[in-house]
Amino acid sequence: MTKEKQYQLKKKIENILKEIGHMSDIKQNIGKEFMSRNLSATRAIMLFQNPDYLYTLTDSDDDIRFLFLFSVALRNAIENKVNLEFDIREYFTKLEYSQWINYKEESEPEELYPLVFEDMQQLANRMWQGKMTAQRIAKLDDKNILLYNFKTQRSPKYTVAGIKIDLDKKKVKEIRKRILEGRQFPDHIRLNVLRNFQEKIQYNPKTQELIIGEGSIINVVDGQHRKVANSLVVEENPDIDFTWGVIITNYTENEIRDYILQINKQKPIKKEQIKSWDMDRKENLVVAVIADNRISKLAKVMKDQRSEVNLNQGLTTKNIIAEAISENYVLNDTTDIRELGDWIVEFTDYLMGLYPEAFITNPYHVKETSVINHKNIFYGYIALSAKLYNNKSWKEITREKMETIDFDINNPQWRGLMNKGKLNKTSRTKIYNLFVEGL
Repeated sequence: MTKEKQYQLKKKIENILKEIGHMSDIKQNIGKEFMSRNLSATRAIMLFQNPDYLYTLTDSDDDIRFLFLFSVALRNAIENKVNLEFDIREYFTKLEYSQWINYKEESEPEELYPLVFEDMQQLANRMWQGKMTAQRIAKLDDKNILLYNFKTQRSPKYTVAGIKIDLDKKKVKEIRKRILEGRQFPDHIRLNVLRNFQEKIQYNPKTQELIIGEGSIINVVDGQHRKVANSLVVEENPDIDFTWGVIITNYTENEIRDYILQINKQKPIKKEQIKSWDMDRKENLVVAVIADNRISKLAKVMKDQRSEVNLNQGLTTKNIIAEAISENYVLNDTTDIRELGDWIVEFTDYLMGLYPEAFITNPYHVKETSVINHKNIFYGYIALSAKLYNNKSWKEITREKMETIDFDINNPQWRGLMNKGKLNKTSRTKIYNLFVEGL
């Protein structure tokens, strides 16, 4: 099935469902079709009730097969009942049609409902908190119980091929790695049993049991990336010992959007701060070694945010040093992080010691006439340190190189490189080249 045909079919089904979505007998017949194939009818019923779910289907074989089976069930259900033409052969290949037209599971589907969640504390009206094992979340995900709802997600992705789940694969891989390495915090995954007055949900405050019955739509409100990563982890390590916090609500789409808005209005940590805190980045580990050295001259002038530097509370930022390390040193699993951090401390101590007034005793006065201690010039100092790593004559070369550079603030060479914002890669490269060319 081509992507173009897939998109055309989804639009066709969406248009049909808009016309007949109110007909309960058609919904029941679709459910019966799936059950006759020993398949759970839950996902098909969810799709019938909310056509947006069409666009959560991926290019995977399982999803394409489900799309085929739903198309067959829908065609059979509307045949001789409504005046709608629907020839599924237009969309699928002959091979796909022959493979799946008589598809049937060997055994009947496992009974998942009712879903019983134990030890759930009621936080407010129609809001509960508890925990779920990685295995249970993976099982619910595998059975397509935890569904993506475009109307309640923060940022669905709009493309020429239609609306799609905005999934960052890199982020999923990072979470997966953190779980497997035992470094992931069990933060809350937020689920919502959609309040459409067709849901079946009960809570017993005495036993603290939350029971969700069949026909209820459970949406992932916050945690789509964690859910996907969790399933990958359980597939790789079925016995992993990991438990997530979970918050389950029973809100309408408008209520859950308001809930998400409330969460988003909480003051976020600045991206600049988050980036410097991320210890999955080896360059940040090197910076941490530098920062932990109490006598390091660089550590004393290195700050978390650019705003601190702009207010003359420091000379450069941890992110600038980390970015320069990442782009000038080879960082891999064999890198001795502490040795590298100690070297940069030694190098910068020497360099800054050559110009004590600029870096130690009167730096902000020097800033008025020179860029020698401008935050962006530290990109060049790290590049120079990388070039001279393991060079026995590094002190002599450093001193000579510094003497060849005109740091006068009026030097047109610095135009555009000394701005208050973040430098792009082209500008950073210019600074790197200035400090290492000829060595």
